[in-house]
Parts: sequence; structure tokens; C-alpha cells
Amino acid sequence: MAVPAWVEVQLAVGGALKLARGDPSGLGFFDTSVDGFWRSFRAGVICYPFFLILLAFRVSAAHWAESGVMHIAIVETIGYVISWVAFPLLVLPLTRYLGRENRFIPFIVAYNWSQIPQTALFVIVGADAATGLFPSGVAQVVDFAAAVAVLVYEWYIARVALQVSTSQAVPVVLLDVVLGVVLSRITEGLY
Repeated sequence: MAVPAWVEVQLAVGGALKLARGDPSGLGFFDTSVDGFWRSFRAGVICYPFFLILLAFRVSAAHWAESGVMHIAIVETIGYVISWVAFPLLVLPLTRYLGRENRFIPFIVAYNWSQIPQTALFVIVGADAATGLFPSGVAQVVDFAAAVAVLVYEWYIARVALQVSTSQAVPVVLLDVVLGVVLSRITEGLY
């Protein structure tokens, strides 16, 4: 019997939150079948409105005025979709190199669903910074701490989902960071 989509999302977010607390049993909350792999990309749809909120925080008023809302939104949306497709395609050969190709699907499923709490964290931090709740120095520290926490979280997911050593999980995170920086530079260069 198939689980309703909302139940799967609830379970997956629960698993992602368990992983965020350092509990490897969170992996058991994910459907790691091939169908579950494809359904995990629903996380991208769930995160998309929050991505747009983050975009509003990140892009300067001058860029909005100069390039226009639709142009920026379209360019950034294309970059967003590319990031969701490119990371799995780039990490697959890395899992082969690490001898963990059999753990590729469980890793991507966990990685995809983990984007929901990560995105929520960045929206909260971004909203605090945008509203001026924190003085600018404090806001920068909070933003930096959130970024470090997310990197550690992704490293942990790579380590437990791929069942690799501490050092073997690092290139997975670096790949994600490099991809994010490259896509960000490209998209920002288009407006």
C-alpha cells in the first residue's frame, strides 16, 4: 500500500530532523527505493517558495530595479532546477570512486529531504538579518554559524548515508559547496 504524499513528507522531514540531531536512525524514515528516490525531489518543490524568499533577501534593490523581478526570478529558478539535477549527477561518480555506489540512492534521498530544514533555517536567519532584529555584526555571526551548521549537517548525512569515513565525507560536501558557488556566480552574472 502506497503511503500518502503528505505522510511521506512528514516522515522524511522527521528523519531529516533526527539526522540534524546526530541520530543515524533518521535514515530509517526515508523511502530508499527507486520510487522513493524520485519522490524525494518533491523536497525541491517544497523548498522553492522559501528559495524565492531567500532570493528576495539576497538580491539588492538596485539589481531588482535594473534587471526586473521576472528576469531575476526566471534566471534564478533555472539555476535552482539545475542545482537539484546537477548535484546527484555529479555525486554519482564520486560514490563510485568511494566504492559506495550502492549507497547513492539512500544518500540522495536523505540529502534531498534534508534541504527542507536547511532552507527553513536560512529563511529564519535571513529574516532576522533583513528585519534588523540583530545588529549587523551579530547578524553576520549568526549567518556564519548557520552556514557552518549546515555544512556539518551535510557532512554527517554523507558520512552515515554513504557509510564512509569522516574524511571520505568531506569531498561530498565540497562538491555541493563548489556547485553552489559556481551556479550562484553564473546566475548572478546573468542579471
